[in-house]
Amino acid sequence: MRTVYHLSAALLMLFAGTAVCASDTTFERQVAADPHGVVDISNVGGSIDVKGWDRAEVSVRAELESGIERVDVGSEHGHTTIKVVGSHSHGGEAQLHVQVPKGSEVNVSAVSADVTSQGVLGIQRLNAISGDVTAEIAGSDIEARTVSGDIRLKGRGQPARLRASTVSGDVHLEHGAGDFEGNTVSGTLTLSLDTARSVRWRSTSGDMRFTGRLTRGATLEASSVSGDLGVRASAEGGFEYEASSFSGDITDCFNVPSERTSKYAPGHRLQGRRGEGAGHVRLKTMSGDIQLCDHS
Repeated sequence: MRTVYHLSAALLMLFAGTAVCASDTTFERQVAADPHGVVDISNVGGSIDVKGWDRAEVSVRAELESGIERVDVGSEHGHTTIKVVGSHSHGGEAQLHVQVPKGSEVNVSAVSADVTSQGVLGIQRLNAISGDVTAEIAGSDIEARTVSGDIRLKGRGQPARLRASTVSGDVHLEHGAGDFEGNTVSGTLTLSLDTARSVRWRSTSGDMRFTGRLTRGATLEASSVSGDLGVRASAEGGFEYEASSFSGDITDCFNVPSERTSKYAPGHRLQGRRGEGAGHVRLKTMSGDIQLCDHS
């Protein structure tokens, strides 16, 4: 019994020492900032959570693993910089929480980290290599880019210039408005725009699903090599449309049949006008199907 007791005590001490070595450390710092300044944030791994608030200062809080060396924070001339520095020999993650003046312009760069943003009213540029990007749209321009992560944007129907691109991730936009430009390689694009002035999207093998309302004179252009395209768009003043697919099917909700582009080769085309034809809708895919409807 005594031997067992000493062995258990030794094991407990070993586990306790391991827990101390592996435990996270916490970093906190606040710096004064311009209410309409620029905030640059970068992280090598973990997460970046950005929130806008009414104070003229930037608050940084982070939970750091042992592989993270430090967090650099600096602010001068209306420009605040936050950078997580990792060890070259040991990987580690940092869970980064940043509160910025809500009128700030925010630039985020992440390697293996998810990015979230809420309550920021200024321009946002959010980039991640292998993480997801999730952001609220508040009426200012926003650009979101990933390589293998998904992009999720949610607006309140306020017009803005929106750009999203990803290689293998999906793009979801809800209650957007204004101008949208996007591209994917293999990801799916799902767009819901309350009002749209311009929509342009390109993909290699990804599908596209659009629902929303086009303003008078708006343009919607989408193309994919092998993906399917689906558009349900009401339009002030109607729109002219042209849809083509080399080997896919083309269908619509206004009972206009597509026609063959050649008597001897594959390919179909659908073209015409709805209402006044004030706007323009152009859809093109090589081997995918196309569905077009003039109501959302």
